[in-house]
Amino acid sequence: MALNNKTLTIAFVSTLFLGLINPSALDAAQQLDIRPHEAADECNQNISQIRVTVNGVTYGGILTVGLYDDPNHFLMKHGRKRHVRIPATEAQHTVCFNLDRHGTYAVSAYHDKDADRKLKRLWNLLPGEPFGLSNNPEPVIGFPKFSDSAFTTEELGADIIINLHQP
Repeated sequence: MALNNKTLTIAFVSTLFLGLINPSALDAAQQLDIRPHEAADECNQNISQIRVTVNGVTYGGILTVGLYDDPNHFLMKHGRKRHVRIPATEAQHTVCFNLDRHGTYAVSAYHDKDADRKLKRLWNLLPGEPFGLSNNPEPVIGFPKFSDSAFTTEELGADIIINLHQP
């Protein structure tokens, strides 16, 4: 069946109009800058890994989860053992990191709402976007301590829950 120009124009305008009134359709098409090396490992309860469940995420932007094993470089970009970025699409996400060795770790998570790959800061240097740490310590003025968020992995790793704090 051949379509004439009028039919094609109506179809195009309808598609454009539906896209303009449906924000979720536009959000779904948003291109996020998530790179291949930032992908999470497949979660598997039967292997040694850290399984992180993050609560309090809202739709849009990127969820970033960082894994640390060095107390002297906790929350520093060059101190991360690894980080994962995934599209933020719902209230809860689970991200997994395969372990090459057991030890003491800490995990951070933040919801990068504008997907600019940076954690916004408030005037007092506290996080300006939803942020949380393993063990869910209460937010404090000053830099969080590794020891407040540290945990030790067992044979099959660890299951961690992080509840994001709203700024």
